[in-house]
Amino acid sequence: MKSNTTITRYPHLHLTEWPFHIVPNEVLYPMVADRTGLRQDIETLLRNMSRKSTSSMHLMWAWFGAGKTHTLHHITYLCQSEERDIIPIYLEFPRATRRFLDLYRFLINGISLKVINDAYLEVYTSPLKNNIQIELQSDFPDLSNALLLLYQGKTSEQDTVLRWLRTEIRDVGTLRTVGIARPIATAEDAIRTIAWLIRLISLGSSYSNSPYRRILWMIDEFQRIKECGLQVRNEICSCLSSVFNRCPDGLSIMISFTGRPEQKKMPSWLSEDIIDRIGIEKVLLLPPLTTDDALVFVRDLLQYFRNPQFDNTNEFFPFSKDTTRTIIDIIHEKKAELKPRTIMQFFNAVLEEADIMIANGNLDVILPNFARDVLKDRVFLDQEE
Repeated sequence: MKSNTTITRYPHLHLTEWPFHIVPNEVLYPMVADRTGLRQDIETLLRNMSRKSTSSMHLMWAWFGAGKTHTLHHITYLCQSEERDIIPIYLEFPRATRRFLDLYRFLINGISLKVINDAYLEVYTSPLKNNIQIELQSDFPDLSNALLLLYQGKTSEQDTVLRWLRTEIRDVGTLRTVGIARPIATAEDAIRTIAWLIRLISLGSSYSNSPYRRILWMIDEFQRIKECGLQVRNEICSCLSSVFNRCPDGLSIMISFTGRPEQKKMPSWLSEDIIDRIGIEKVLLLPPLTTDDALVFVRDLLQYFRNPQFDNTNEFFPFSKDTTRTIIDIIHEKKAELKPRTIMQFFNAVLEEADIMIANGNLDVILPNFARDVLKDRVFLDQEE
């Protein structure tokens, strides 16, 4: 997949954009360099989600700096750009998490008002509208009143209801003006809200004879749950399991975390309930690359940003192929693993030194000795979370 950029920002390098980004960047979300197996796993996963309604839970397990966050943003890009019937919601596990409500807010903020209203319209104009309305009104009258106002209320009423859903309003007097008795303040409130919204979204798509729609909730950096107290960890894991149990259709949860799965054991902070619900689902693994993988990774990255008019036979320009291998060898020599972030750091350092020289015509192509000279005094620091 080529970059969508049409302007060649670096004509002397024959590149439309600077190719090496140390942190996830949206210009790279459409592509996954190398990692053919991972691309196939993602395509299979999204295809299965689109073809059936049943809920699912998945794990993404990656070495530090191996491209986990980029991969999740790539999944988001695929869901949005290819008009799949999946609503992706990305959440980076907050460092200051104190309870499940902290995760709930991010999920609710990711569901648009249009999605909620479209689902409401389909369900409440279906043959089963009376059954659903009676059940919702009996189980959760506040949410029943809120959804009605979101669909046909005044702008001010809709704003109050949205702020209630996002736990931004706790004043009972304000809430009563829109027919809501109390704020969403407990884990059980949050679980019921999520379960009902996902149920309505799933039902709405089935009543309109459209392909199944589902929420894909991606929780990144889940290993940060280790920093929470035992009570908080238990609450979050228990609530995620409860949400999953109450959503037999229309929900996929992807838990993504950093670690080294060398002993093929699940982390101790991942509850048995969650592990049991994942079952035999294939774990998406992102280990370091091999030397050959790293070579393809750099080539794919440069080709992604290549000016279409570039007709040089050197796929690695402005590096030579020998230079590309040399830099990869240097990464090994400095006892660093071949992870995407590390590879970008090393190649970025060399290209920064060569950039002006190439632009001024003082350097035609980056050769191995140039790269070694740039990197000889660089100290590699690898601090895992």
